[in-house]
Amino acid sequence: MSYDSNPLEIDRFQWVGKKVGFYGSIFIIALVSVFPVLWMLITSLKQPGNVVTFPVEYIPRNPTLTNYQAALEQAPFFRYMLNSAIVASGTAILDVFLGALAGYALSRLRFRFKLPVLLLILGTAMLPFIARLIPLFSLARSWGLLNDYLGLIIPYAAFQLPFAVWIFQAYFKELPDSLEEAGLMDGLSRIGVLFRIILPVSAPAMATAAIIVFIYAWNEFLFALTFMTEDQMRTITVGIALYQGEFQYPWGTISAAVFMSVMPLILFMLFFQRKVVEGLTATGKA
Repeated sequence: MSYDSNPLEIDRFQWVGKKVGFYGSIFIIALVSVFPVLWMLITSLKQPGNVVTFPVEYIPRNPTLTNYQAALEQAPFFRYMLNSAIVASGTAILDVFLGALAGYALSRLRFRFKLPVLLLILGTAMLPFIARLIPLFSLARSWGLLNDYLGLIIPYAAFQLPFAVWIFQAYFKELPDSLEEAGLMDGLSRIGVLFRIILPVSAPAMATAAIIVFIYAWNEFLFALTFMTEDQMRTITVGIALYQGEFQYPWGTISAAVFMSVMPLILFMLFFQRKVVEGLTATGKA
């Protein structure tokens, strides 16, 4: 004897299966993303002699803050953090300012060769960073910008400016023309319209560009290593890489330093994640 399956029951199992697959995939992706940070935390809490032992300790037996103490005592850690904050903040501010100007011109003004200009700006981002290192180092040395914040802020801003221009140009195209027309009818100039009307309603684009540029400048290593040779001017990425042990590489100390350096970025990103998502979503529509 055979019985026909209930269609409602089949639909219910399919719905449950889709939900399990969806949330299961999210959980796996989140776990893969969080694991490196979690592993840094675990390593930083281990005793120095237990960091590279086998079998691996996934949970520290005797958690300790010795590595954090060593990270703060062996080098001017907070000075490195301050240097990175100054360089990254200066780069983000400069790129937001220049990106907004260029993005407004490319999205609102009419002039010949607009598309080739946009493609040229975006094309500069394709140049490999290593190819720019030697000529920029020569320029920085001749201009006296080695071991100077501007020596990193200017090239960092130049590297990320195409991205900022693309963000603002795409976002401004989605804004209604009535905003601009009302400002022009009130006697505002183009610059006045941009700074008094357009930018105040473009917080998602500004946050997206600023945060991504900030993270890039914070994490950059090669130019910071080359341009900043004095210990007091090193950024956090270079400072951590130069931690030295007497007989072995101090992985516990490095893990503690890295964990302390990434936490401000994680908290910053979590705080502004809604603005970033809004900015990227609006950009993707253009």
